[in-house]
Amino acid sequence: MLHRLNNRNGSFFVLLAGTLFSFSPLLFRWTSDESSEWLFLFWRSVGILVASLIALAGGSSSRPVNILRAGFTKNFLSGALLACMSTAFIVSIARIDAATTLFLQSLAPFSAALLGWLLLRERVDRHTWAAMGIAVTGVVIMGSSWDASNALGLCAAACIPLMLGVYTVLLRDSKGRDLRVQVVFTGLIGMLIGSVAACATGELGLPVRDAVLALASGGILLGVGIPIFNAAGRYVPAARTSLLLLSEIVLAPFWVWLIVDETPGFNTLIGGLVILAALIWVASHPHNLSATKSNHS
Repeated sequence: MLHRLNNRNGSFFVLLAGTLFSFSPLLFRWTSDESSEWLFLFWRSVGILVASLIALAGGSSSRPVNILRAGFTKNFLSGALLACMSTAFIVSIARIDAATTLFLQSLAPFSAALLGWLLLRERVDRHTWAAMGIAVTGVVIMGSSWDASNALGLCAAACIPLMLGVYTVLLRDSKGRDLRVQVVFTGLIGMLIGSVAACATGELGLPVRDAVLALASGGILLGVGIPIFNAAGRYVPAARTSLLLLSEIVLAPFWVWLIVDETPGFNTLIGGLVILAALIWVASHPHNLSATKSNHS
């Protein structure tokens, strides 16, 4: 499927990846009350690692050492960013509602647009700028109901769009390296963060059912979604990539509300509808290929 990716269908695959990611909050909400967020992160990272190793073993004829050496620094940095985003996601969703956690990610297109322009000289088309403006309006509407009771969760969620912006720029500059390697680093670093934090906090209990949910979150949702997102990100400008990923933000609160009855606030719903309008806008206005830098793959 991924070998058919090109400049014209890349946006569809980013939307597909976002849809897969949108089920992650639901799996976390299904865990029991005695579940450790850090051990959930650990087993989620185990799932990511297993999926990435399977992909590497079955999809390359090159020697593993050569694959690891090619673009090692950028792959390691990308993997670390993914692991930190996964950590921030778990820390945030354990403290604040799924809608707020995910809607904050709608700020990612702005950091991606700035970095894409500074580092890759990618121009942002007027349709993307318009959609970004609509999206940030949705964040402002949603944010009017926040308070300081969960400052850590809000801070963790606010870090995600910054890291996602850097990550999408690195995807565009991926020539000569195997993007599957960075997912291996994501699993390893995530396992390290989760195990160290679990030991430091004394949160060492995780029911088997919760471990299975964590493995499914990492091995299936992220293990399949990240490679799709990585491959599509080579063909879609950085700002538009992070904007299209708002499909995760729009759908995730719906799954959580539908299945575990976590009802988002009124302002959150209104903000979500505004962001949905931005997503429809950018999806219905294909980007001008001549206005962006050529593919970096």
